[in-house]
Amino acid sequence: MRTFSKKKKLPRLLTLCGAVAVSALLGGCGQSGVPAESFDRSDYYTRGIGSYPGDPGEDFSPSLRPDYSTYRNIALLRSAYNSSSYDYNLTAQLVTDGVISDKQPQYLDLSTQNGDIARREREWMIDQGPYSRNAVTGEDAYFLFTLNNWKEKADKVQFRGSVAYDENKIKDGYEIVCEGSNDGNTWTELAALKGKGMPGKASKYKAHSDPNKNSWDPGTLPTRMLNETLTFDQPGEYAYYRMRLKMEGAAYWAFFEMNFYNQDKLIDLLPSKFFNSAWMSATTGEEWVYVDLGSQSEFDKVKLHWINKAIKGKIQVSDYAKQWVDIANLPGGDANLDEIKLKGKGRYVRVWMEQPANDGRYILSEIEVMGKGGLLAQPAAAPAATKDEIRLSGGNWKVQRASEVTASGEEISKPSFSPENWIVATVPGTVLSSYKNIGAIPNPNYADNLMQISESFFNSNFWYRDEFEVPEGFKQDRLFLNFDGINWKANVYLNGNKIGRIEGAFIRGVFDVTDRVVPGKNVVAVEIIKNEHIGAIKEKCEKNTDFNGGILGADNPTFHASIGWDWISTIRGRNIGIWDDVYLTSTGKVTIQDPFVQVVLPLPDTTSATLTPEVIVKNHDAAPVKGVLTGKIGDITFEQPVELAANEEKTVTFDPNSFSQLKVQNPRLWWPKGYGSPYLYDANFTFKVGDKVSDSEDFKVGIRQMTFNENNSILSLFINGRRFIGRGGNWGFGESNLNYRGREYDIAVAYHADMNFTMMRNWVGQIGDKELYEACDRHGIMIWQDFWLANPSDGPDPYDPEMFIANAEDYVKRFRNHASIGIYCGRNEGFPPEQIDKALRRIVKEDHPGLHYISSSADEVVSGHGPYRALPVKEYFSLKNGSDKFHSERGMPNVMNYESLVRTFSPEALWPQNAQWGQHDYTMEGAQSCASFNAIIEKGFGKPNNAKEFAELAQWVNYDGYRGMFESRSLNRKGLLLWMTHPAWPSMVWQTYDYYFEPTAAYFGCKKASEPLHIQWNPVTDEIEVVNYSAGLRLSAWCRGR
Repeated sequence: MRTFSKKKKLPRLLTLCGAVAVSALLGGCGQSGVPAESFDRSDYYTRGIGSYPGDPGEDFSPSLRPDYSTYRNIALLRSAYNSSSYDYNLTAQLVTDGVISDKQPQYLDLSTQNGDIARREREWMIDQGPYSRNAVTGEDAYFLFTLNNWKEKADKVQFRGSVAYDENKIKDGYEIVCEGSNDGNTWTELAALKGKGMPGKASKYKAHSDPNKNSWDPGTLPTRMLNETLTFDQPGEYAYYRMRLKMEGAAYWAFFEMNFYNQDKLIDLLPSKFFNSAWMSATTGEEWVYVDLGSQSEFDKVKLHWINKAIKGKIQVSDYAKQWVDIANLPGGDANLDEIKLKGKGRYVRVWMEQPANDGRYILSEIEVMGKGGLLAQPAAAPAATKDEIRLSGGNWKVQRASEVTASGEEISKPSFSPENWIVATVPGTVLSSYKNIGAIPNPNYADNLMQISESFFNSNFWYRDEFEVPEGFKQDRLFLNFDGINWKANVYLNGNKIGRIEGAFIRGVFDVTDRVVPGKNVVAVEIIKNEHIGAIKEKCEKNTDFNGGILGADNPTFHASIGWDWISTIRGRNIGIWDDVYLTSTGKVTIQDPFVQVVLPLPDTTSATLTPEVIVKNHDAAPVKGVLTGKIGDITFEQPVELAANEEKTVTFDPNSFSQLKVQNPRLWWPKGYGSPYLYDANFTFKVGDKVSDSEDFKVGIRQMTFNENNSILSLFINGRRFIGRGGNWGFGESNLNYRGREYDIAVAYHADMNFTMMRNWVGQIGDKELYEACDRHGIMIWQDFWLANPSDGPDPYDPEMFIANAEDYVKRFRNHASIGIYCGRNEGFPPEQIDKALRRIVKEDHPGLHYISSSADEVVSGHGPYRALPVKEYFSLKNGSDKFHSERGMPNVMNYESLVRTFSPEALWPQNAQWGQHDYTMEGAQSCASFNAIIEKGFGKPNNAKEFAELAQWVNYDGYRGMFESRSLNRKGLLLWMTHPAWPSMVWQTYDYYFEPTAAYFGCKKASEPLHIQWNPVTDEIEVVNYSAGLRLSAWCRGR
């Protein structure tokens, strides 16, 4: 994203004390509530260094102010909280969304003969993930899907799973029967699989007697693998589908997939496909919903729009959402609308429910609080136009859920259209961020607030709309509307006409609007098309993480990690929206784009360099054009005449054999951290037609050459002829909701340089902001650049490889001018599909010559695959996995300091460790296996008594473990990337500093172990070792002594 204000040089925060001091100076604590009468920012949950974005010049979120003059529904689009919700869709958010419904909502039940399946497990069989599963015990068992308030017609079912059995009890014969019903009592047999012997195929896998046990210990029960398709004899439309499973001796049945089809089309059984604007409780006992009005407010009426009402309860008010005062009783009765006159004053209004009608769950569609106060969003001012660019940020952007819009794109993009009930949008930003920034949803990063936000609400297309004016004299020969990034797809309209479409999250959209823009008001409308395969919510708990990834990988390139991983929770909406900049540019007939300078050094000599600059030029006119292309790198200038046919686009290259000034003597080279200075030359390309500048672009050039070899199937990297040792870590997102701007990237990358790191990995290519590349250029941090393919176990191959390849080609051209890009990788922990792999290899070779491409991040010439849990330091020195190769992933949990724990968890969840800790990634099982971290603390220090004691003791483990991971890799010095060094949200694992930029002790462990000349103790050999990571002159790279 663009930086819209002049950047100030930020001091590096070199010590923990320094970081704490700076954070203390810049701001205070971060709780879910708002400091009384403080409305300075739309994001009031954090302050100072942990506020995103922190630079006001980069922040286009609206300001929020109370309105004490207008009598209105002050609960409209205000954050709401519930005591429970039945699923991830029917949550508290929907009682203030302004959409009133009287219809019974659709929801899903999954049950067995042993009872109902819990919410977090209810969708596992039907989420299309390869490893999430449901299990049921018993010789005569069943799974029952209940489709409440809807039906589906199916003609076959495909299932994949296993049955574990006691071979001493087994007898011949089994039955697997699928049945349908519309009342849950009368059943129709749809298909059956029956036979003697046992179903499926024998497996070498031995299962545990407990189906819920997650352990590496070998099991004892033999298993049969099941992968069957049953075609229905009597296909019909049913509200209940039951799979009966019968076999004597069966211990339990486990199913990874249960897919229903109709005419070969997969039926989506996830209830998130329905939008029902109502909250539904999980129980029929005492429950509550409250609204945060945002300010001290006065009100005289509360309206409750019920679908299944509370016939007994109260209206309560509070100033701090802690102590509540009763101000009215619920009226009861049969009416679905309760209008309760009262006299209230406070910030929080709660509906306390004691008894439901019909003994059913409470279902409440809307809460209206009539009064004065609340908060209203005021748009941020759009940046001032320059002579050749108008940035469409802030200003008049609005957004609305597509289900609430009946007009077409052509109509919406006309000045006459009135966007009533649309909300102020934050552009650039995701849809979710827009709703958070106006206060319609709570901060999703705090505590368990994600559970208050509706999955189904954001599982939708959304419309954006902006009004703008073009200043007189701005328009030259051509005018372009530019989109630097949307997710997932978009249809773009301007002034009543569709002007184009964008497909994929990492491709630019550039539209010639010369003949579409008019004097006065102009209107752009963007239909954001949601991901087609959003998958299901992954809810972590204290015990485990759920499984990574999922079906969202089918939509790549997209923000795949937004579906949820073991380092981040599922992001509602999957980061759809206009996430990067939108702007108008004005040029002459010829434009220039994507400059690149290839560098060749006469290695090992670095006293000269041969530069080959190139740039793409395009004639947008219907007639041929002649002009002059001028280039500049530092003090070197060069130019050549260029002729372009009508509408021709081509790459113009400056051959150093024809331009001798491009053979540079004694250049200032760009070096990574620890090797020298990351010097950057100012550069420019300008195209002139006659004496008039048609287009011009400034950029930076780092004169450096990367070379590589794969001798002995081991990847070695060299920078300017010197062996490059990659030390650093993996990044997922910059920030989970894509809120990072230039300031945040600069701080984070500066931290990496201060830790003596040399490289970061843009894991699965999840970061597309140019500010990351610019910060790495400045600070000398090399980038391992992945493309958008996760481990094959974490999601399918892209369903549209052509879209993937188009995004890759545009992406490489866009960022290839950055000296910090060191290597490209096709896939995380696996290999790309052949079509994509070949295309990526070609793209890197043709569009970024001089760079190397490897297919896999963890195979062949490099290694990976962890471990990811905390080990005693001595064990790191004994690990053989990848000891002789560049190792792309190794990590352990990394606990925040106590102050950050307080900013992350609700007060009641601070201690002991609980499900909220699990939601912030601190789970006992899974890759992080935090039980081992706890065990190391207890063995070394005893059992902590509270969160503060735990956080303080954890810093010792943080320091020793992270230092040990790097020290243990010093023998071959092939490089190590931690999993991970950077947090995308308030996490308790895999980081060196926390979400609020507070370094943990791990930061200093890494910094010490990676210092240029380092003395360490090897606990395996009991020897003292001296390690030289310096790129300068050295007598011995590695030596030992007692």
